[in-house]
This record gives sequence, C-alpha cells and structure tokens, in this order.
Amino acid sequence: PPYPAIARSAHASGQVRVQITIDENGNVVSAAAVSGHPLLQGAAVAAARQSKFTPTKLSGMPVKVTGVIIYNFVAQ
Repeated sequence: PPYPAIARSAHASGQVRVQITIDENGNVVSAAAVSGHPLLQGAAVAAARQSKFTPTKLSGMPVKVTGVIIYNFVAQ
C-alpha cells in the first residue's frame, strides 16, 4: 500500500495486521486492523479491501474464509 504522508513525516513504521473475511468469489468483504501503528492502519485496511483472492473450496464448493494479511511499512 502507499505509505501515508503523515506517517512518513512522523517516522512511523512497522507491521500492520489486518483481519479479513473473503467471500465465496474471492472478494474481501470485511477488513479491520488488529495491530500496528495507528497512522498506518488506514492504508493497510484500504489495501486489504482492494485485494482479490482465488476462491477457497471445501469438498469442491466455494466457502467464506477468514485470515490475516500482514503489511510491512519501512520508513525510508
């Protein structure tokens, strides 16, 4: 995700963990930051919401799944 300007000026960096739910079509239907610097969480959640995944199948049928995406922000 793009590094937020305010986070860059504050020298904020580190990991942001985003809990996501993926629907049967592979679309992210919910995303919420569960840890990480507050100035970086918004960018990480926005990036997670735009993600697209291959549908997960159970016994050949697509199912909803949850998981965590970790975004690493490195101040430069």
